[in-house]
Amino acid sequence: MKLDADVGLLGLSAEEKSKLTLRYEILVRWATEQWRERFGVTPFVALWASENCGNHLVRSRIKPGRKLKGQVQVSGYETLDCPHVVPISDYRLPGRKPMLMETVGAFQFNFSAAKRKFSAIYVSSYYSDDERSIISIALIPAGELEAWSAFEMQCNRAARYLERSQSVYIVGGQNTSFKPNVDWNDVILPDDIKTDLRSDMEAFFKDGVPIYKQLNLAPFRKLLLVGPPGTGKTTLCAALAGLALKQRRVVVYVSGADEDGASFHKIHHALNVVASANHPVLLIVEEIDVYLRKDDKAQILNVLDGLESPNNPKGALLLATTNYPEVIDERIAKRPGRVDRIIYIPPIQDEEQARLMLKRYMGAQYHDDHDEVLGDLIGQTGAFVREVALHARMLAAHNRETTVSLDVLQKSVHSLSTQISTGDDLRPRRRMGFSERERAERERRILG
Repeated sequence: MKLDADVGLLGLSAEEKSKLTLRYEILVRWATEQWRERFGVTPFVALWASENCGNHLVRSRIKPGRKLKGQVQVSGYETLDCPHVVPISDYRLPGRKPMLMETVGAFQFNFSAAKRKFSAIYVSSYYSDDERSIISIALIPAGELEAWSAFEMQCNRAARYLERSQSVYIVGGQNTSFKPNVDWNDVILPDDIKTDLRSDMEAFFKDGVPIYKQLNLAPFRKLLLVGPPGTGKTTLCAALAGLALKQRRVVVYVSGADEDGASFHKIHHALNVVASANHPVLLIVEEIDVYLRKDDKAQILNVLDGLESPNNPKGALLLATTNYPEVIDERIAKRPGRVDRIIYIPPIQDEEQARLMLKRYMGAQYHDDHDEVLGDLIGQTGAFVREVALHARMLAAHNRETTVSLDVLQKSVHSLSTQISTGDDLRPRRRMGFSERERAERERRILG
């Protein structure tokens, strides 16, 4: 709420007035006072500004002498004491040492050119106590918009720049990075699928990027992994991330595990990060269907069409997954170029794959008699086998048995098979995306 007439504020204390005044107005008024004290009657323009200009890491990366557009260069900055902002920084731990990152505060940025010097007053603050969105404003000399725009662009690039690391960068999660712990050899899938996926990634980064450039295309490849829940898509993504890190590529993972959930702006932010990286990047988006909200349809299609794709000259590969391919719009799934390849990750195909999976989760408890249940595992998912093994091992431990007998294992298989068969109609069907025909057809089948 804001009272337009000064008379409406009569009788209120300074604290009460501040509560009725929008946050950005407080910052602009304070910055204006600072401007008058420092630069007198020099004309200025008040602007919305990028939150990245105050970022601690950005300020450490943009050194004095950094050239901007024309003959303008950065001279440095000084910190200002603003009574309306308590300076505070966020940090991340990309390696062994923590790094200060997102910062709010007040600064005077100084610039110089061949025959002139000028400054800008910049203030950033969190919007409110309940929301950690940053609001930023800047006062710049009238006529220096082009120079300020170039400075902001440099700040945005510096904030998005990713250094090579042995960890995966997270966009939008509770944490800032993680280390994948899945070895490629531990992925239990048909060899042709594993070989195909690994070869596609290696061929793109080694040979495909120059081909894309020859065709005047942004080197941005898109792979979509589809299949029932539990077939190993997450494990496969983690293993591919590990391979990419070993090849000194940057890996970025989009997460919906924070208060904002699965919002498209996270993907948009990740694409900006990918575009600014000076290294080849693997971008992972799990359960991409939850990001395909109808209101974001145009943006999604623009990204997949290439109109807003990240133009990283080193190459970017998007690896997305979904448990619900029916929510992927036909214009995405069936038009080459929007998704370059759709790869199906199937349930367990044969007894050999079932045996490898069972050995993995039974560990030292596995013995040859357990092969009796292999036929019951074909057509099931890796998640099913894991739960069968865990349930059987816990039953044996509860019964004070030192080994898991075939009888206990068979009971575990039967129990979980019964649970799935009786609960099949109770599983939620996700109604998302923007394929009306698919939704109508599904409802027709349900209603008979």
